Amino acid sequence: MKSILLLKDAHSHRHVADALIPAWRAKGYRVIQHVGLRGLPQADILFLHIDRSVLPDTYAALAASYPIAVNGHALDISRHRYSMARLACDDAYDGPVIIKTDANYGGLPEHHRRNAGRSVLSRLARHMARLRPGGRPERTGPEIDWATIDHLNPRQYPILAHPGEVPAGVWENKHLIVEKFLPEREGDLYFVRYWTFLGDRNMTGRYGSSNPIVKFGGIATPDMPAEPPPELRQWRERLGLDYGRLDYVMHDGRPVLLDANKTPGGGDSIAAYQSRFDVLATGIDSFLT
Repeated sequence: MKSILLLKDAHSHRHVADALIPAWRAKGYRVIQHVGLRGLPQADILFLHIDRSVLPDTYAALAASYPIAVNGHALDISRHRYSMARLACDDAYDGPVIIKTDANYGGLPEHHRRNAGRSVLSRLARHMARLRPGGRPERTGPEIDWATIDHLNPRQYPILAHPGEVPAGVWENKHLIVEKFLPEREGDLYFVRYWTFLGDRNMTGRYGSSNPIVKFGGIATPDMPAEPPPELRQWRERLGLDYGRLDYVMHDGRPVLLDANKTPGGGDSIAAYQSRFDVLATGIDSFLT
């Protein structure tokens, strides 16, 4: 019996990886779930499920010690490595822009680790309190030090009319980046496309929302299949992703990669997609052939 070690850095059962376990067990795999680096058991496949954009060298050495390591080479998925729309403060661009974190998911996982014992959302609430529902700042008071903010609400990344509205501190902050805001729109709706993959198995989709920051929780259209363009496959390879999810849009006929995630979550929507996850789970076999 082949064994899969699902290694996490925190206890959680709201990720897509958790939904793959029943199908793995049904196929005869022994699944070992483990949190942290102490007392690691042996396994045929190490499945790295560490919710950080940049992994310490410890994980590279760990991946090399197992016969197979899923995402063993996906050690840095920082946004600056793949952003196709990133701007510098002196770029000649005068269209709408969006402020994001360099780390995935608003930098919240990293912020939590840096501030263990404190509320992750305490500072975030203060920083984002001055944002309108659409994401645009009403004003940026002195209490908001944009040069040192290390996280944002990923559902409310600020969208501004042009780079001139970006607070000066944002350009100086290593935790933040500014991108051209390049949405995919139809009428009043904004759309996003996704490609979730494990080995040679895939899930794809496209859905719309009235919110410019399109998330599953605000879907206003059916989730329809959408074949990823070749450029996405190239980005997957460059980032070393065996498993994960890429979110993108088609803007003026060209793909624009928005987010790369190697620990995709599902939340309350996991149950609705379970049959598709069962198919995705069979991608684990491709690592053994």
